[in-house]
Amino acid sequence: MIVGATNAITKAPLTERTAPASHSTGDAPSDALSRLGNLTESAAHSRKAFAEERLKQLREQMSKLMLFDLEPRALAGQSAQFARELRAAAEDFSAAFEALAGIRQPETTGLSLAQQAYLDIDDEPLTAGPTANAADLETMESFASTAQQIDSMAERAGGRLDPRDDAGRSFAIDARKAAAGVVNLMTRISNAAAPRSFYW
Repeated sequence: MIVGATNAITKAPLTERTAPASHSTGDAPSDALSRLGNLTESAAHSRKAFAEERLKQLREQMSKLMLFDLEPRALAGQSAQFARELRAAAEDFSAAFEALAGIRQPETTGLSLAQQAYLDIDDEPLTAGPTANAADLETMESFASTAQQIDSMAERAGGRLDPRDDAGRSFAIDARKAAAGVVNLMTRISNAAAPRSFYW
């Protein structure tokens, strides 16, 4: 009887230890992926917020600049500087926006087989999250309108430049080229973010 009792006491803890160990091992990869996903999403949100803040600062600086009557070359140079900074902020915003959209899975729940087939052959799958965010669409419009203001500034400066001022003309051309790039970028991602309708 003493031996039987000893065996019972010895076996029970072994069984209790084995099951939890197997369970925790199975969850480890899932937990790691979850933490990685949270870090990626957090980084994208931070990058997008920084880009939005930089856009706000640029708009404020441009408003102050309009109070001064700068000579053409200085205006062209300043417009080129604004355009470069705006383009960098726009690229950060776009990258963060697309990263956040990529974290979510396509919304196919509740769609018919025909609708799902449409998503399968479409170049731009319908996604959830940032693509439906009205605030993001407003930010895109703000980026585009700021770029258009810079383009007008550079055009005005270019029209007043001395024909022999090659450096000034180069500033104006660079500014307009960068501004056009921002408008094109915002047009692309805003079109991708626009909701699509199905007609059956």
